[in-house]
Amino acid sequence: MEIFHSAVEIFKVLISQGELNRKENPELFSQYLDTDVQEGLSIFEQQFNCKFLYFDNTVYLVPEIDSSILGMEYSDFRSYFPSYATRREVYLGFYIMMFIFYEFYSGKNRDPKKMDFLQISLLIEHLDERFERLSKLSEEELEEREETYRLNLTSSISIWSNMLADHESKRATKYNLIRIICKILEDQKLGYLVEDQIRTTPRLDVLMRQYYLHADRVTLINQAFEKGEL
Repeated sequence: MEIFHSAVEIFKVLISQGELNRKENPELFSQYLDTDVQEGLSIFEQQFNCKFLYFDNTVYLVPEIDSSILGMEYSDFRSYFPSYATRREVYLGFYIMMFIFYEFYSGKNRDPKKMDFLQISLLIEHLDERFERLSKLSEEELEEREETYRLNLTSSISIWSNMLADHESKRATKYNLIRIICKILEDQKLGYLVEDQIRTTPRLDVLMRQYYLHADRVTLINQAFEKGEL
């Protein structure tokens, strides 16, 4: 019973904070190292379709890609956007988030992280180039890529190309859309903004290096960005 209680307490911390580390919670962390407690936590992994990853004195809670309980649902993502935003704009936000990850973690050296920060203005330039190239594809080529990568590229191209980069009186701009994505990253403890510079958190660095870059779906999308297919 004590083992189960420890597993529940650890899971509660991971649910609320996303991670458990030795410095901030030494007692629960030491309990996590008990193999019996880890065996108890494996039940939570199965029931909630998630993984507990242990790196550098920190335990991370990572939902599986198809997790319907712990993963971020469309409605969660949608809540960050203004009420007038369309579903297509939300899906464009998904694309931008993936592209931000690609910009940071597509390095070819031992450490895949390429930069410490990404200026929003530079990100807009790179997205302009991407969508301009995609807009020149035939309808058949776009449909094929949309089916392969499960992304609505046609609407994303249209919305992005018709947005102003920034404007004092307009809310639906490229800058504001990227700021919304950065707010999502901040709330998920993955990134944050410093004077229009996007920076990643140590949490995201660890998860990308140790876990996500090995996932089939992420690998597929990274390869697509690299080859210019997305």
